[in-house]
Amino acid sequence: MSKPEDHLDIVALKELKDIMEGEFDTLVATFIRDSSNKVEELADIIEAGDPDRLRKVAHSLKGSSSNVCAMPLSELARQLEQLGREGTLAGAADLLERLRDEFQQVATLLNNNI
Repeated sequence: MSKPEDHLDIVALKELKDIMEGEFDTLVATFIRDSSNKVEELADIIEAGDPDRLRKVAHSLKGSSSNVCAMPLSELARQLEQLGREGTLAGAADLLERLRDEFQQVATLLNNNI
């Protein structure tokens, strides 16, 4: 079984929570909602075969994941972004499945306040 620190930078996340105070819950809720939509959009993009859109949406998810200290999720999004930048979708479906699993772990941890 994985530990929270396998998915989130716990120290940085606690610092962020302290800085944001009451706005932290809004950040988390917005991240989960928007990222869930982006994960589904990535699936549609891969199915449609559009590397440029893959690059753009993955870039956005990479940044928002980093903002909530979810570095493994951000890295998976970076890898998808790179595929899009290279104009290929080879391996994108497998990466998306890994990203989807990682997102579920992160969302669960954030919803449970770690």
